[in-house]
Amino acid sequence: MDERINIIKMKELTFKELINQIYNYSEWNNLKIELFDINNNIIKTDEDVKKEFKNNQPTFKIILTKKTKIIKNALVIMIAISEYIDNKKWINLDNIKDIDIKNFKYLFKQELNYDFIYNEKSNMDKIDVQEFMDELFINSKLRRNINNYDALIMIISGHGDIGNVLITSEGDKILIDEIQSLFDCNRMKSFQDFPKIFIIDIFCNDNNIKMKGKDKNNIHNDNGFLTIWSKTKGYQVSNLSLFSETMKNIISLKYKNGYSLNQMLKEIQENIQKKDSDKWYCVQSEDTTDYEIIFQQRKSM
Repeated sequence: MDERINIIKMKELTFKELINQIYNYSEWNNLKIELFDINNNIIKTDEDVKKEFKNNQPTFKIILTKKTKIIKNALVIMIAISEYIDNKKWINLDNIKDIDIKNFKYLFKQELNYDFIYNEKSNMDKIDVQEFMDELFINSKLRRNINNYDALIMIISGHGDIGNVLITSEGDKILIDEIQSLFDCNRMKSFQDFPKIFIIDIFCNDNNIKMKGKDKNNIHNDNGFLTIWSKTKGYQVSNLSLFSETMKNIISLKYKNGYSLNQMLKEIQENIQKKDSDKWYCVQSEDTTDYEIIFQQRKSM
């Protein structure tokens, strides 16, 4: 274990007993383990355990993996701002209303059959965003989770700036960490044991814009959050919807084969790097969950 050899005492030669003793000798209660013998043969039955104990020095190798959490009934919220008052400073982002909303709606509503809520107004000032969230909490009774959602997926798309902020239509700023904190475990107990996935698709007019994680003052550290950041440096990108298109295409295909979200994210990053030869797109993620996330299509109500 951890490249160390530990001696484990067993009460009986069963697979269950072996697993229990391994957990007793470790601090891996939040991790899934897979067992192999010294020749890399998988150990998964009582017979496998007994066979290994016929050797003079029975030895098991342990591979750690995260436990899985299957999402079957997620609430998907999208804040999409595409129109701005000062077009000299912030150009209108027609791709958001014409393409990105459709891509995410197809993926999460049509393909996965999750509830998908988004703002129908293309222009939103700071108060509009705050009222949108307030109404969402009240109308959907999220604090009681009356719809029995098992995950939150929140998509934020629009102009951004240094400090990981969303720029609203009138040019005001909202810290994305403030939106995330609305769902912190101590504030939203109805969602405290569920994954909170934030997809941040931000366009910046500064080619040297910082990515998430560079500024420690803005890192959101509460448990249960997986944050996916896509920041576009400048407007010199041939396809401003490359991120949403890639995400839609890969997840729609791969989730059916049991791929975890982290596995699919790696493919999304690799796919974008291949298509975006100028490297204007920056995609990264931060994960404070202790499990792998698996999407399943929700059965019709």
